[in-house]
Amino acid sequence: MNEYDEGRIWFKKKAGLITVGLTEKALEEIGSVQAVQLPVEGDEISQDDVICEIEGSKQNFEVIAPIDGSVVAVNEILQEDYESLQGDPLDEGWILRLKPPKNGDDEDGDEEE
Repeated sequence: MNEYDEGRIWFKKKAGLITVGLTEKALEEIGSVQAVQLPVEGDEISQDDVICEIEGSKQNFEVIAPIDGSVVAVNEILQEDYESLQGDPLDEGWILRLKPPKNGDDEDGDEEE
């Protein structure tokens, strides 16, 4: 697992996809999650684009993309159940999955099976 944005965002590669989520550090800064604005499947994003916005009791937080890619899945559970984001941020609380460009050098994630 790799970290991005000063340790606030995690990402890992598995089966050619990059899964992105928040670290406990980010969740401490956000406080209690009040709302989540997820991206749309099929969106093309570039590294450092804002890909998700989270409204929290302490502050709002913009999730930035750690790599270029296209959104192939979003964790729809987060639209209604913020508990999984806060209760299990490194597994069930993932935010989205990206497919990196085929010829890009965005292969920084550890291959995990």
